Amino acid sequence: MERYTFDFVVNGQSLFAVTGASNLDLSGCLSVPQREPELALRLNDRLARLLTSAVPIGGSNRVALYVCPECGDLACGAITALVSRSEGVVHWSDFAHENEDDSETKLMKVGPFAFDWTSYVTEIEQACVG
Repeated sequence: MERYTFDFVVNGQSLFAVTGASNLDLSGCLSVPQREPELALRLNDRLARLLTSAVPIGGSNRVALYVCPECGDLACGAITALVSRSEGVVHWSDFAHENEDDSETKLMKVGPFAFDWTSYVTEIEQACVG
């Protein structure tokens, strides 16, 4: 099945490439609305919330950025990051490859990254609506 998803590009680098998601046959967690409108409508809003409003100031969430293109289930394997937020800034850190065996392989050469909150939210929202 062909999928159309977004990559996360940070400082000009594809996280799809640097995390090894391409070698693991994973795809981005956000669907491209123009190419997969039904799937994007079903998934993007929930995933956008996990990346933005579900992260309270001073708190954090572990979020799957790259997932199985067929089911999106963590059991098949996923590239995840710890998304945390402080006043005006969101951080992505502690990147890992996780799967159903409860095993986690830390991706030591990826991140951490810090983003201006307002710009970050704008980018995520734009990706979700196309």
